[in-house]
Amino acid sequence: MIYKLLIVFFLFFSSVSHSSDDPWLIIDKAAKATKLLSYKGVFRSQHNKEIKSIEITHSTNSEQEFVRINVLDGSPGEVLSQGKTTYVYNTIENDVIIQKRKQQRLFPAIFPSDTNALRNFYRLSIGKTERIAGRLSQLVVLSPVDDFRYFHYFWLDKKNFLPLKMVVFDKAKNIIEQASFTQINMVKNKNLDWFKPNVDPSKNYIFDDKIVGQGIVINRFWDIKKFPPGFKEVAFITKRMPGLNILSHQLVFSDGLSYLSLFIKPISRGQKPKIGHVKVGTNNICARYQDGYQIMAVGSVPITTCNKFSESIEF
Repeated sequence: MIYKLLIVFFLFFSSVSHSSDDPWLIIDKAAKATKLLSYKGVFRSQHNKEIKSIEITHSTNSEQEFVRINVLDGSPGEVLSQGKTTYVYNTIENDVIIQKRKQQRLFPAIFPSDTNALRNFYRLSIGKTERIAGRLSQLVVLSPVDDFRYFHYFWLDKKNFLPLKMVVFDKAKNIIEQASFTQINMVKNKNLDWFKPNVDPSKNYIFDDKIVGQGIVINRFWDIKKFPPGFKEVAFITKRMPGLNILSHQLVFSDGLSYLSLFIKPISRGQKPKIGHVKVGTNNICARYQDGYQIMAVGSVPITTCNKFSESIEF
């Protein structure tokens, strides 16, 4: 009898301990892994019908991140990121254009630093264990609680939680975007000799140091209301259109996983505004005209989300 009571006691507290574990901690660990681990690998990325192989090297040194991304297919292109500063090297004919950009989250660093907001708009479930790039991984699925976002499938390394594969689906299970490592190795050496571009030295280097919006003071003459819950403004860009005394504005919104840009641009005399919606690749584009301004929402998000944002501007 005592033996049976001990078994019941053990099972009870085992179940309590297990149920008290927060399954979302695995996402927190994955977010930290992409920042803290040093690794080098090659992954294949597919957006719409375009598939590219990309080499990535990542290291954390003195609490600062260093990333080098090299596109292996098509026209040469590289991205070097140090902390919050990112430089993009694009080879165009006989020139290498160097552009300074704000830090962007690219695979495998797809999770926001603060993952708490995701809990309100996605349900988390754990799938089966699979091998990705020769490493055991755990499938984690984030399913949206509404129609404003897509399904996200992540395969996380069983040992260190680094995302090894990602697939984004719509409601009909059509693939919107996917990326998967084909090879990856953890790096212990903190040497940063690799942190330099590997572009053709015979090309002309042109440094495009024009910071978008620099020196432009803008009072927002619009309000944004009733846009989908969970999305927050993460960037605001204003630029002067070449040859015209016209300012174009771009607001970038994200729920932590999905991104959408909202454009506000005055219509020139004689120019016909665009109205309606169209799908280009995996991006939905929703356009309308109001009070002399072209309003356009563009993003790899459901059409419902796109429409809501295009209708959210009020003058």
